[in-house]
Amino acid sequence: MKDQIHLRIVTAGGTVYDGQCSYVELPLEGGGIGVLSDHAPTIGAVCDGVVKSRSDAGEECIAVGQGVVNIAHNEIIVLTRTAECAENIDVQRAADAERRARERLTDKNGEWDTMRAEAALYRAIARQNAVRMSGRE
Repeated sequence: MKDQIHLRIVTAGGTVYDGQCSYVELPLEGGGIGVLSDHAPTIGAVCDGVVKSRSDAGEECIAVGQGVVNIAHNEIIVLTRTAECAENIDVQRAADAERRARERLTDKNGEWDTMRAEAALYRAIARQNAVRMSGRE
């Protein structure tokens, strides 16, 4: 297992991804990072985006919500509110969610919770990006 990283993505509902990778990209507040084996220990805030992992089996794209990540000893543990593998994402549903969130954000007469609408928008965009990045679109 030389030059391998163990990646686990966990939500309150359980483990979404658990595997060995050679490279991982993580969406962090303040900018994304790439992780190779023997990366310096790091703790960070995960933002809505796409975790991309590479292994001998190919690339995997997982849309994630806000959370935290711990990187240490060639192990990455992502604890996040939501996570969904690209192959499980309903693209039309994500596009509809994006449209609804944008409508709510531009509706000046509505009584929408702006923070919830923004969070829904970022999640919908992340889900669509995961599908695009996986080449499934």
